[in-house]
Parts: sequence; structure tokens; C-alpha cells
Amino acid sequence: MPSAKLPPPDKVQKILIWHQGALGDLLLAGPALAAIHRHYPQARITGLGHPERWSLLAPTLSLANIWDSAGAFWSPLFTSDSSLPAALKERLAPFQLALVFSPQPHPTLLARLAQAGIHRVHHLPSWPTFGEEPVGNFLAAHLERLGVPAHFEPFRLVVGVDWQSQEPPLSGPGPFLAVTPGSGHPCKNWPLSHYYEATRALAWQHGLRIIWLAGPAEEPILPYLTGLAAAQDQLLLTGLSLTAVAATMARCRLFLGGDSGLTHLAAAVGVPGVLALFGPTDPRVWAPRGKRVRVLHAPCPQAPCAAAREIACPEPRCMQKLTPDIILDTAAALLSNG
Repeated sequence: MPSAKLPPPDKVQKILIWHQGALGDLLLAGPALAAIHRHYPQARITGLGHPERWSLLAPTLSLANIWDSAGAFWSPLFTSDSSLPAALKERLAPFQLALVFSPQPHPTLLARLAQAGIHRVHHLPSWPTFGEEPVGNFLAAHLERLGVPAHFEPFRLVVGVDWQSQEPPLSGPGPFLAVTPGSGHPCKNWPLSHYYEATRALAWQHGLRIIWLAGPAEEPILPYLTGLAAAQDQLLLTGLSLTAVAATMARCRLFLGGDSGLTHLAAAVGVPGVLALFGPTDPRVWAPRGKRVRVLHAPCPQAPCAAAREIACPEPRCMQKLTPDIILDTAAALLSNG
């Protein structure tokens, strides 16, 4: 059985952090990852998971490597019916510590990482399974029990010096408002008619230039966004890498979006005003944190109604009740306060 505490900093030169979660989950783990980086300042960290998502953390954590967990190379770690390939053991043996973030522990994976030669292997649950505790606080408490000081604070990403080179040119002088209307579940999405009304009013009242950022979550509504952007002389950016999206957001004065990974990204890059719209999911647990983040939740007696991460509601009635006027008043207050 592993010790209740992680090894001291002078005993760790290389750390493997396994996190295969979605963008929002990875950024919610940001304060915990930053605490690990601070506790082991001399250690070289390798991130194992989705490479594009991990690339956002490379400057902040001074990552030594980013490895893709989707490759077949790692599949022997999930079975115990054969010996580990020599190449896998050679890759993993130099690490003194492995931290595996996942919703539930994978005993076989943890045992196989130890079998590969990693001296200490620990599981960290990705999020609370019940209650109202913010994910960041939940992870900080786990790290404290392992001996890592992890006072919760809003997570900020260091924007890479090369990210601006990937950013598309933005026509017009700004200031810019970035909008991401999609998410991982249709019931978390604010109605497009509300987005249309709010963005048109914000552009007119505050002179904001609208940027629609469209990725995989916006693909079903891309024809609508294309026509809307063209009709309103707004910008529509599609197919950008996450680092290019981050660099674009960093130039914006305001951000508007729902419970999605890109809303967490906007908060993490320090957009001066972030409007985060929540309905069925509990913002006390899942919302981004920050002095300039305003979480707006639906005025619905049933919301939040999601059980853990499962949304049973057949339609986003709560999001429909979150009217554009509420968003416009909050945006005006943010903009007037600089």
C-alpha cells in the first residue's frame, strides 16, 4: 500500500500526470496541477491525455512532454493478463511519481504503472460525486491530505508566446466580445434566439465587435451562425486550435457562453469580463472562478437538476427562462467597472 503522503520534493525528478478528461475538467483541475508544480519546482512534468488540451497547460506547468493517451501503446496498462512490453516499461521507469486523475479509480491501471517501475502511484478523483463543493476545493482537499499545500485560487493560464502566431487576424478595432453558444449537451445551451438578441444589443449599446468561436460543439448550428454573422457584420472563426482560441480570447473585452470547456478557457486566460450561463448543472460545483467571472443561472425552481453529470431534462426550459435582459444588465455592470 502506498504511503498516505506524497514523497518529498527532493526525491522527485520526474512526474507523470494522467488526465484524459474534457477541456473543462482539465481546467477545473488547473489549481491542483499548479499546486503540484509549485510543490515540486525542480521536477519535470509529463502530461498524459488529450494532447491539444494539455498543450494549453504547457507554458503554465513548464511541461517536459505531452503524451497522447489514446494510442494503443498504453493499452497493456489496462489488462493484467500479460507482462508489460519492454518499450512501455522503458518509457515509464524514469518517473518517481504518477498521479492519475479519473472519476473512479482503475486498480489495474494503478498497479500496472507501479509494475512498470514508477515508485509511487496515486489516484485523484476528478470531481465530487455529490454535494455542492467546487471541484477546485475538492481537489485541493485531496492534495492537502497527500501533503501538498493547495490553497484554492482562480486558475490562470500563461499564454504561450507562439500562440499569437496561430491567431487569425481580427478585422476592426474592437473591443471584442467572444461568444461560444455550444456545449457538450444541448440542455446546457442558451437558446440561439437569446444569443442573437443579446449580441445585437451589446454590439449596439457598447460598441463591441462580435466574434463567434465555432468548434465541434457548434457544428450542428454552423449554418445558422454563418448566416447570422454575415447578416450582422460579425466575425465567425471556425476550425481554430485551442491555443489559437485562447490567444483570440485573450484579446477580448468580454466573453459570453454556457457551461462548456471554452467558458473555463475564457476565465483561465483572463478575459476581463466572463458571462457564464448555467441551467441544469450546478454552478457551485462546475462554474469557473474569478473576480471578473459572473455566473448567471436560470430562474427555474427545478434548476440545477442534473444528478452528478447526468441531465435528465428533455428540453432546456431553465435556459429559456434566462432572459437576455439579465445578461445585458450584468454585461453593462462589468463594462462600466473597467
